[in-house]
Amino acid sequence: MKINWCGDSCFEINCTSRDKENILVVIDPKEGKKFDKADIVLQTHSKENDFKTGSQFVISSCGEYERKGVFIQGIMSFQDDSNIIYSLKVEDIGICHLGYYKKDSLNEEQIKEIGNVDILMVPIEGNKTINYSEAVKIISLIQPSIIIPMCYKKESLEQFLKAMGEKDIEPKDKLSIQKKNINSSEEKAEIVILEEK
Repeated sequence: MKINWCGDSCFEINCTSRDKENILVVIDPKEGKKFDKADIVLQTHSKENDFKTGSQFVISSCGEYERKGVFIQGIMSFQDDSNIIYSLKVEDIGICHLGYYKKDSLNEEQIKEIGNVDILMVPIEGNKTINYSEAVKIISLIQPSIIIPMCYKKESLEQFLKAMGEKDIEPKDKLSIQKKNINSSEEKAEIVILEEK
């Protein structure tokens, strides 16, 4: 599996189905970017994007979905919020994307629906999303093995890393990962900073 960050809350996940078919999942397509090769498109918030829908399977609501061996659960943030949290299972790896999450906690039902998370994509900016200290609190509830911050500026990234007891993490152009390489023990979660593609 390869994960690219396209800025803000947009990610490309290149993965393989159980039938060994290559699949491209795009979360929150960014305006002006072409995602015509995407097989699955997930939208976490009600924002109009100018991507073209062709053969893509587009999900923009809560519920359970399965497409080409990718299992997806769309979870309501809160009743007054249009944001959707997505929990994905592909290549036996659990991924959670919090979207434009704005509350400083998760309730028990949300945590249960999210399930076991290997990779957490979490906003940290604090303007339209939770801030870095609220992100730290939510990370402690979800307990992922790998954390990928999103929706941030340089200052909020530095504050987040400091709050997590980290500094000077070398950014990567992409995250290439297999289930066997994910440390799911009780050790400290790994923070991965991705360069914007």
